[in-house]
Amino acid sequence: MGHLDIKISHESVIPLHEQLTNQIRHLILSKRWPAGFRLPSETELQKRLRISRSTIRHALRTMEMEGLIERMPGRGTFVTQLRERSNSNRPIAFMVTDFERPMQRQLLSGAEGIARAAGYPVFFCNSASNVAEERRLLEQIQHDDVMGVLLWPSVASCHSEYLAEMVENHLPPITVMDRTFNNVVCDYVASDNYAGGYSAVQHLIELGHEHIGFLSCRIMELLPIADRYRGYQDAMRDAGLEPYDPWLFGEPDEEIHFEAVLNAHSGSDLQVVGDIAELLKQHQQEATAIFAINDNVALLASKAANRIGLRIPDDLSVVGFDDIDIVSYLPTPLTTVAQDYFAIGQQAAKLLIERIEGCYSGPPRVVLLPTQLRARASTSVASRKLKHGLND
Repeated sequence: MGHLDIKISHESVIPLHEQLTNQIRHLILSKRWPAGFRLPSETELQKRLRISRSTIRHALRTMEMEGLIERMPGRGTFVTQLRERSNSNRPIAFMVTDFERPMQRQLLSGAEGIARAAGYPVFFCNSASNVAEERRLLEQIQHDDVMGVLLWPSVASCHSEYLAEMVENHLPPITVMDRTFNNVVCDYVASDNYAGGYSAVQHLIELGHEHIGFLSCRIMELLPIADRYRGYQDAMRDAGLEPYDPWLFGEPDEEIHFEAVLNAHSGSDLQVVGDIAELLKQHQQEATAIFAINDNVALLASKAANRIGLRIPDDLSVVGFDDIDIVSYLPTPLTTVAQDYFAIGQQAAKLLIERIEGCYSGPPRVVLLPTQLRARASTSVASRKLKHGLND
């Protein structure tokens, strides 16, 4: 491929725009594409890599945001002069509850690119969803030479005041990613969960569903989950329908990870499936569709429905949230709401660096990124008559 030296895999689970972004970034930072180098045109990239123009533009916008390229109308796109930075020994901490979820990788990929372009190394902290460990790590960071923190907090943090106190002390600056709580007031970047929830339920209503349940584990204190529920409520009310209280299962503050889905499908742990099946039975006169708070819960709900003799989507339509990699490859691909975690990581790093470098010192900012409904085979036109019940 000559000087282009980029290879794109159309079979990879890594999105095409991320593949292109990562390879262009490497070519620039390794100086194989030096300052002033003119990038191939969008037309050439489209032809030689067999990818869409929108994918190319997504990658170029990312590179432009990181300050690695400059687009000049009528002339082309050029590599910028990389600035020498003095922050190599003053890192940014990236703290999450685990490193197992694909969304964590996407967050990190987006954040690390922005931080590296600004001259800040990133080191990783894993709280393992343990609020005590999270607090210990954050307290340790206060005494280390850390410039700022990109934080995905544990669910249990909502019951503690320490995180709010740290934010108020501004040492170091913290930007929260994806999830936060009402008592934590700092820069916050997430998806527009309200709009995502609204679009999911609106999709079901357009298919003729009038009785739609909201299924969640007991983490309703999380702002993203609360916002999805508000979107559910408003979509129902705007259509003249009555929303239900959340259908809750599990222990307080206990999240459902993909491991639980794998265990349920392998037969090694069926407790959670049984709990959801009981909920479905309790509400058998009430719902022809379910909006689940995330894809993991949606997959468990589908398993529970099958256990009690319901077919997806003939008897019960199911919508998730997140669009994790596996859901489009299932025998019944899941309708879901996609989030752009890569962009969340980028924006969070950008806001944090603006705080660190004094470019912004105003009130806390909230950046909400758009979601996208992806309609697949787990939803269909409502046909079941409620008066017969779920098992009829």
